[in-house]
Amino acid sequence: MGRLIIDTDIGDDIDDALAIALALNSSELELIGITTVFRNVRERARLAITELKVYNKVDIPVHMGMGHPLINDVDEDAIPCQCAAADDSIEVFDDENAVDFIIDTCMTSNDPITLVPIGPLTNIGMALRMEPKLAHKVKIVLMGGCIGKPQPEWNIMSDPEAAHIVMSSGADITMVGLDVTTKCQMTLKQLEAFEQSSRAEVKFLFELIKLWDKAFNFHMPVLHDPLAVAVALDPSLVTVQPMDIGIELGGIYTRGMTVPREGTFVKVAVDVDVERFMELFMTRVAKDI
Repeated sequence: MGRLIIDTDIGDDIDDALAIALALNSSELELIGITTVFRNVRERARLAITELKVYNKVDIPVHMGMGHPLINDVDEDAIPCQCAAADDSIEVFDDENAVDFIIDTCMTSNDPITLVPIGPLTNIGMALRMEPKLAHKVKIVLMGGCIGKPQPEWNIMSDPEAAHIVMSSGADITMVGLDVTTKCQMTLKQLEAFEQSSRAEVKFLFELIKLWDKAFNFHMPVLHDPLAVAVALDPSLVTVQPMDIGIELGGIYTRGMTVPREGTFVKVAVDVDVERFMELFMTRVAKDI
């Protein structure tokens, strides 16, 4: 059984909650913790705990991480749209910072742990800066980046300095970026399966989808983050190419770009078996049992 920690900015795009749901519905994975990152980490933690409560998995710890990037300023009080569905009665405790939780858990584990960052890389970058030996204790399967187009991707762009630390850490990294995730968009029929489901867990996810759609008017979720979780579960879902990934830290229009260079430091996903992944996702997350 693969042990993993999901580091998430749940609450804005719908794919974070769907990624957590996929992990919870995959018996091959043991989700040993969730950490929140970027902007209002407290409300994100409350939403994550609410999702765990719906799935009757409240034994999984949730820890708040860094709300602000290493350099950039952001509004840490803004409440993500999906947090309207969070259980207000849930208390979020500052018992252990996410960065410390990641370091302590991974460095003391006798079993391998996979970190799955599906938001900006601030927590992971800080953990690696505080404990460089962490790079040789974990695998990292991250959602972020893009090599096929000259454009910054949101997670990397939100904290390029942290991404630079991660990409140059020497860790075993698989980058699941826009080159493959944008191919994995839900269809209307698949969305209707969520709407028509009789399961409380799926009803909750559909409520989050509606809140997301109302806020952003995107309609059909793209499964960026669930694909990263799926790759942690089954790496054969994607074709990877070894590269050295540089992070552009300057530039007016290019800050946060992932720049492919000659090297073999990062396994970059360049193709995906869309049909097999979508079947896996729908069967595990949306199917009535």
